[in-house]
Amino acid sequence: MTATPSRTQRLCDDIFAAILDGHYAPGDVLPPERELAERSGTSRVTVRRAYAELEHRGVLKRVQGSGTRVSDQVRGNPNPIKYVALLSAVRDPFAQEFVQSLEAALTRIGAFLILKLTDGDVERERHAAAHLVREGIANFVVWPGGASTASDLFERVRVLGVNVVFIDRMLPGPRVDFVGMDNRDAITTLMTHARQSGFTDFIFVSHAGLNADSDRLREQAFTETCRDGGLTHQIVRVPWKGNTVEVLAAARHEWFPVARRGTRAVLCVNDTLALRVKSMLGTSWQVYGIDGLDEAVGAGIPTYRQPFGGMARQALRRLQAQRETSRPWKRRCVEVTGHLIVPASQTLARSEGATFDAK
Repeated sequence: MTATPSRTQRLCDDIFAAILDGHYAPGDVLPPERELAERSGTSRVTVRRAYAELEHRGVLKRVQGSGTRVSDQVRGNPNPIKYVALLSAVRDPFAQEFVQSLEAALTRIGAFLILKLTDGDVERERHAAAHLVREGIANFVVWPGGASTASDLFERVRVLGVNVVFIDRMLPGPRVDFVGMDNRDAITTLMTHARQSGFTDFIFVSHAGLNADSDRLREQAFTETCRDGGLTHQIVRVPWKGNTVEVLAAARHEWFPVARRGTRAVLCVNDTLALRVKSMLGTSWQVYGIDGLDEAVGAGIPTYRQPFGGMARQALRRLQAQRETSRPWKRRCVEVTGHLIVPASQTLARSEGATFDAK
């Protein structure tokens, strides 16, 4: 038989839910004991006990002369990891490798993965996260995929003692750890290969209208690498949504003049875009991508493979690190290096049919 929760515990749960649902934000003042007792139909003693319990758990703090407030300090959940919820906006085939790697890492510690696909819908993400927190899930990996995310919710759940790691950096964002690919290494590796292949002129094709820090970091690394090397370069951005090929085709003679076909290498922000560019330009142009898709390699595109296995292991390590509550938490951005895959049809001597290490 399940024991009936005490009035104090029920009130604790109600206050917890009010914070989770956004009725109170970190730092907000809660009602005085008398007022909350009247609202909740309980006694001031019950309210005092509930406040004391939540203060002990680090959810609330009492400030002399200012009343009882929601804590503005994030805290981890110290309990052993039994379940990890992965909220992913990404459905691309390559994301499956990350899911499998994370599940394998969890299996090794006797834990289980809960997968929820959000398709970039912030309200779906918000509803799923809040529901899982209510069900007692205390560890989350969130992959926004360049889309918007429920930052305010994850800020609150960190105060409530939930461990959260984001895949790919998104700043400004909630106070969580970030794990992602080393975007600078990806760009420098691609450009090292291109320069060793004889290319001296570079164009970077990215998305317009996509709020993704990873895209911005890749573009920034491209610009800095070209400037440091005194290389001719250009950046073009095509709409994230809409007919990308049509936009590229309309500007083909401006961005991809035939006269530069043998000297200009095209770097794309990801393999999906690289495949579209390659299909338009044909085999005579050298196009590079980032992701490591088999389809890209098959199309003759050298591609920097995302280190999904390493990212999954690092995500679990950061969740485990957040369990440590003996010292203040500091946000960490962990970057994991991948490697370049060069199609076997290309004959660069040191990398034909295999991987290429620029270091």
